[in-house]
Amino acid sequence: MYGTYQQQERLTEDDILQGMLESRQRFAKLDNSRGYQHSFRKKSKWELVRLSLLIVGIECTYATETALVAPILLGIGLPHTVMTMIWATPSLAGLLFAPVIASVSDRLRSRWGRRRPVLLALGCTILTGMLVLPNGPAIGELVGLTSVGWVATITTVGLIMSDFSAETSNGLCRTYAMEVCTIRDQARVLSIMVLTGGIGATMGALFGAINWNRLGIGRLLGGNGPSVFAANWIVLFVGLLVTLTSFSEIPLPVQESEPMLRPVTQKMLLDEVKRAQGEGRVQDEKEEVQEVVGFKQFVHNVLHMPRSMKVLCLTQLLSHMSYLTYCLYYTDFVGATVYEGDVRALKGSAAAERYDDGVRFACLGMALCSTTSSIYSVFIEGLIVRFGARPVYVGGLLAHCCGMLAMGLMPHKLVVFGCCALTGVMYATIYSIPFLLISHYHSKNCFTEVDGQYVESIEPRGFGVDVSMMSSMLCLAQLIVSLAIGAVIDAVGSTIIITFISSAFMLCAAGSAMAILYMGL
Repeated sequence: MYGTYQQQERLTEDDILQGMLESRQRFAKLDNSRGYQHSFRKKSKWELVRLSLLIVGIECTYATETALVAPILLGIGLPHTVMTMIWATPSLAGLLFAPVIASVSDRLRSRWGRRRPVLLALGCTILTGMLVLPNGPAIGELVGLTSVGWVATITTVGLIMSDFSAETSNGLCRTYAMEVCTIRDQARVLSIMVLTGGIGATMGALFGAINWNRLGIGRLLGGNGPSVFAANWIVLFVGLLVTLTSFSEIPLPVQESEPMLRPVTQKMLLDEVKRAQGEGRVQDEKEEVQEVVGFKQFVHNVLHMPRSMKVLCLTQLLSHMSYLTYCLYYTDFVGATVYEGDVRALKGSAAAERYDDGVRFACLGMALCSTTSSIYSVFIEGLIVRFGARPVYVGGLLAHCCGMLAMGLMPHKLVVFGCCALTGVMYATIYSIPFLLISHYHSKNCFTEVDGQYVESIEPRGFGVDVSMMSSMLCLAQLIVSLAIGAVIDAVGSTIIITFISSAFMLCAAGSAMAILYMGL
């Protein structure tokens, strides 16, 4: 995610980096009881996988929620309009509180570190939410609140706990992984997280495709929904345990008091290269402690975005609106339109069975989407080198656009299933190229082009803040889609409309992607 500095010789830069890391590792080894020396050495692939296992659980949670929340809420007796408004609550909470939690994490002075205590609290919240979400009717019966309104409220609380905490944990987990890795390992761990995330999403979708009642587990746990969430609960618990016990963090007070235990950043490396080549004085060591970005700074960066970032954020917003229109209603679309089932039909009836079969088939399609995304992510960098970022970006978006259009015009099983692979191509695209472009802008410190020349920015922008803004596009998109699409479905009277809406959003995103500043990438 961090660009290299082309003006410096690569070998010289690597030699200087290695020297900085070795000196810090020797210093850390003077007190082996604290175990901080791992922060200054290269990590093995298995160690990077350990750091990524929480992402497996988080993506598994996303897939489970995407597949089953709509059927769960509709099964309670809610109309599509109310169901989609409930989907908006976690994204609204994310827009309001995610920057606050990130700011608290930046300032945390715990001896256990800054990220792991917050991740532990969020992880426990996700686990609790996954127990509440599929068992709203059972919990309501237990406490004597059996009306539709109370059951919906209990279910909504579980949804907010799981979805909001998972979304917040996603960014913090990546931050934690990059902070305990060297700058040369950061790109590796992010790539591994994309792959393991795809595995987690595939697992979540496959859990939804299993008929747990036939295995006997469903009857024991109260149905297919609770059984899927129970399997997801185990995956998340293992991922949380393995990741949080992988590597200790260097606490903020230690970094402030001992400069030799501060992680080596790309800026520190460049300053050291300049010092070695006699290009002037660099900033004082006291200024190297990572700057805390609070909510005010976040708002300032949003209000003063250069045009290149505005276009990139608009493209990401439209892309997520298209993807969320598909994924939030896909299982209901397949169950109701393709299989001609009815989520509100009596249990055991032919219509109810057809709907359940459709949901399980849709989960297989989502598993294909996740698998395709993981495979395609391996080839994206090579495709960019060969064809350039613009054709790869726009092509990935148009793949989903065409797939959704075909799905709406020909709502047959094979077409609906096959088009999920095109959505997987799009998903890998929007979770790689936009962040690569942000890295490209920051590595050159250029966000504007004037008369064909790239202009260096005089106003510093935080890399983390820009990444956070891109992540916030998902919350904003979910809020918009959740508040609007349900009413459209109820007005039209068919879920097939979501395929055409999704295709239209993605066509707009592809047009916006044509206007992005690629700076030769």
